[in-house]
Amino acid sequence: MCTGAGAGTDSTRQLLEQHLLLEQPLPAPVDGSVPVEIGLKVDQITGINQQAENFSAVVSLFARYSDPLLAYRPGPDEPGFRMYRQESFYKLVEDQGSRWPEIVMLNQQGRQDLTSRAVAVLPNGIVIFFSRFTTSFQAPDFDFRRFPFDHQRFHIRSQLVLPREIFHFVSMPDTSGIGAQLGEEEWIIYDVTESITTTSSLTGLPSSEFVLSFSGHRHLLYYFMRIFLPMLIILLVSWFTFQLKDYVKRIDLGITTLLLFIAFNFTVSSDLPRLGYITTMDALMTGAFVITGIVLMFNVYLRRLQTGGQESNAARLDKLAVWGYWPAYIMGTTMALLLI
Repeated sequence: MCTGAGAGTDSTRQLLEQHLLLEQPLPAPVDGSVPVEIGLKVDQITGINQQAENFSAVVSLFARYSDPLLAYRPGPDEPGFRMYRQESFYKLVEDQGSRWPEIVMLNQQGRQDLTSRAVAVLPNGIVIFFSRFTTSFQAPDFDFRRFPFDHQRFHIRSQLVLPREIFHFVSMPDTSGIGAQLGEEEWIIYDVTESITTTSSLTGLPSSEFVLSFSGHRHLLYYFMRIFLPMLIILLVSWFTFQLKDYVKRIDLGITTLLLFIAFNFTVSSDLPRLGYITTMDALMTGAFVITGIVLMFNVYLRRLQTGGQESNAARLDKLAVWGYWPAYIMGTTMALLLI
């Protein structure tokens, strides 16, 4: 336990005054239920794992509540609050015969990598809890049907273990939100909201739950430059093969193009879990793959007509294919998109 005017108390007081408003009164209890102010701030997003459907973040958790049993008379040299390590604070609560509003992160995966954690107790019995940690959060609501034009919703769910009749959450003013420099380059984060509801807790009793939510969509320049533009060029190359009169060379180019699309497909699929539905990217890639395969089979058929002495029929079909290539691709892709 750290008390008195020890090292670091000035910086600690500055942190508490900035984020937790030491002098601001807490809301009054409701039907005997003690209000617990809570704030969650996402300082950084360290990664979004689409295959595992989770995201990792550096989170700051603030909580504040009042417990008259923990009030004390400060000494003349004390800074106005006492700092405790978490284990020491638990012992203090137990010795005073009080209760602590334990908070759990419902969608947390794995352990928390703690950066800092502290508990401050004011002379009037107000308890302030601060924790900064890195962990992964489950994101089961991911929907990739419109990938890469999808908009995803992210949630951090925290809940009080004790039932609502003992403790309940209230929002801490001007605390929850998203940091200015998240360090996430692929996604654009927007629409940050917070909500407090009553749900069934781990004990099966009604408990208070606080949810910090935010939305995100992708920077599309990467996909345009690395996928869509090369795919368009490959389709153009496939279409320009109709300018060749040598059907054998057309067949060779068609096989090469099919191999390129197979490589593209593996590149895209490596970013996503094994989904049970079609994405926008799947529709675009499948349309390009099918039209390229049809062109390859069509050129094989033209070569067969040529070797069979039906060069005039081959030339007539060839002209029709030049005009029908793009309408066929657009119509096929549109039908695939409608199936999403």
